[in-house]
Amino acid sequence: MGIECDFGALSGYWSGQYWLGEDDTDGVRFSACLTIENGRLTGSTLEPSLLGLGKNKENEATLRGHVSPEEVIFLKTYKGVDHEPGYYEGELSECGRHILGRWYFGWPDEVSGRFEMTLNTASKTVQGDHPASAKTTE
Repeated sequence: MGIECDFGALSGYWSGQYWLGEDDTDGVRFSACLTIENGRLTGSTLEPSLLGLGKNKENEATLRGHVSPEEVIFLKTYKGVDHEPGYYEGELSECGRHILGRWYFGWPDEVSGRFEMTLNTASKTVQGDHPASAKTTE
C-alpha cells in the first residue's frame, strides 16, 4: 500500500515533536525545513537543547534520507556535537502532510522513541531562511 503524492509538494517548513522513550508525556518540539526531490530528502532541524548535546540553548541538525509512498527514512546529524546520527523511520498520512514514526540512537534500539511532523501550509518559504525564522501568512 501507499499514497499517491507529489513529493515535491512536501518540501517546506514542518513542525514536529519527539518523545523520549515510551512513557514521556511531554514531547520536545522542533522545526524543520525539508527539500524533497526525486525521492531524496534533505533539510535541517532546530530544537531546544534538552539532551545535553552541545553548549547552546538550541541544537541544529542536518537531515538526509528518502521518501516513498511506503516510508520516510532519514538520518539526523547534529551540527557541532560529537554524537552519532539518529535514525528516523516513519509513514506519510494519506494526505501526505503528516509523518508518524520512530527514532533510534545506538541502532537497533539503545535509545528510541516516537516522533511526528506536520507540514505548515501557511509557511512562506524564503530561500536561506532557517526553520525557526519562518514567517506565517494569513
